[in-house]
Amino acid sequence: MNCPGGKNQTAKEEQTMTEYPSGKVGALFHTLMTAISNCSLYSTEHASVEEYLKRSLTIINEMLDTHESIEIMIIEDEIIINKNPLKETGIHEKNLIKRLKRKGISGIEFLKGLTIAELKQFIADISVKKRDIKSYPHIKTGVIDVRLGGLKIDDGLSLDTEGLADLSTQQVEKLKEVYSDISPFRRLNTSGLEEIVVNFILTFRREANILTIISPVKAYSEYTYTHATNVAVLSMFQAESLGITDELLHDIGISALLHDVGKMFISKEILEKKGSLADKEWEEMQRHSLYGARYLSKMEDLPRLAPVIALQHHYRYDSKGYPALHINGKRQHILSQIIAVSDFFDALRSIRPYKREWEVKEILSLMRKNADSEFNPLLVDNFTRIILAALKGS
Repeated sequence: MNCPGGKNQTAKEEQTMTEYPSGKVGALFHTLMTAISNCSLYSTEHASVEEYLKRSLTIINEMLDTHESIEIMIIEDEIIINKNPLKETGIHEKNLIKRLKRKGISGIEFLKGLTIAELKQFIADISVKKRDIKSYPHIKTGVIDVRLGGLKIDDGLSLDTEGLADLSTQQVEKLKEVYSDISPFRRLNTSGLEEIVVNFILTFRREANILTIISPVKAYSEYTYTHATNVAVLSMFQAESLGITDELLHDIGISALLHDVGKMFISKEILEKKGSLADKEWEEMQRHSLYGARYLSKMEDLPRLAPVIALQHHYRYDSKGYPALHINGKRQHILSQIIAVSDFFDALRSIRPYKREWEVKEILSLMRKNADSEFNPLLVDNFTRIILAALKGS
């Protein structure tokens, strides 16, 4: 990400910047995040928002006394301020990172001359759902790049099928990297997941036919990663068509990417077997839901829905799937129902060792037959509508 307007720092400036990460910089993140939170709850005109905006502007101006600009960059889960890493990252910094990433922003630059009106507009744009962050006279913002052979997607760019295939392949590779680090003794790389989700949301909002974004399975050993990215795309596409936006949409995307994470604890011999599974092998395969839920429940910085979806995505709408949950009246969570629809659709579309690829209309027909038992009939109707509309618009 390149924020325009950045200038070389003198040794004095660099020394000054490193002197206050836990002081002025920490105070800046605290006041900005409090203003954003209060703006989300009330409005930009609320007294508490005005107060924290004034405090933020005061801190920014004090910092600008020794700097030409203040450039804040987010690289994965790290904050870089004027090319110096922030040594201490607290709750306010982490929350601001999440807010900006969910708006597709990876960098901000504050310039001399910043006014309270500009800062207020900037805070409002971060706080309000469905509102894009713009560039302002004295605030520059950088957008996460979605790379297609070195090109950055912008609002006027029409993507061809080859470019979309390249993008999807890149996301599959990123997910493979995340999955390769999975271990009961290691933290999950959630920043990698967030980047995948943001990239796909930016893409499917510009592409009429969602099916062109879905990746083909190029090798049997790649199925788990490819399937997970496809399920995430289809689930977010469903969710947005139902009016789900912002934080919950991202949570669905991340949870969908991890819905089959339990398969990382299943032997390769079972996962890649070219033929039907024996009874004991099938019993072990079914345990992937439990393995995944158990693993995700121990992870921090994940949506609370992630272990629920991992546990329930094969549970079925009529509660007759697996794992058997012996709880009276326990129904499949609505978001697990969304993932289940995507999971089934992509599984039948994919060519694997033991099955053929189905045509889209064949799958939709089968899903409709299984509505009320395997799937929520309302979700099947909606999914059928949006997929047929995508095909028609391609």
